[in-house]
Amino acid sequence: MVLLRPQTLLAAFGKPMPRSAIGAKGVQIYGPGAMSWSKKALIIRNAPYTIENPTLGQIEVRLTFADIAHQARGMRGLRNGLPGAASFIQETLRGYRAADRMEPEEYPSKVKKSFHTEEELRRMLEEKARGRREELARIRRV
Repeated sequence: MVLLRPQTLLAAFGKPMPRSAIGAKGVQIYGPGAMSWSKKALIIRNAPYTIENPTLGQIEVRLTFADIAHQARGMRGLRNGLPGAASFIQETLRGYRAADRMEPEEYPSKVKKSFHTEEELRRMLEEKARGRREELARIRRV
């Protein structure tokens, strides 16, 4: 997976953003991997909002990972087919679950599958249609 920064395409037009600031402003490009049903060579999507706004559980996991990675500093050699530090982190994190993790049914994508609910879309349509009718009536009067 690659995170493509907007200024990569527009590099000649200004100072590039630091990596820590691109977050959800980038676009992810990745291969379909094990999705054998996908006929696309590359998949392009917006970066998830949790890059800049992680959940409590994600913050805990990231901090735990950082603590364990500090403990693994300086390990050398290969273990289980991985570099020593990576193997140590893998073994230490195996089975770890954050205390404040969300239950799968609480994920925002499960609670609200779309940005707007059906009711919100119907209300928006009515408001826009009413505004358009009022604008046309105003133009006709002039």
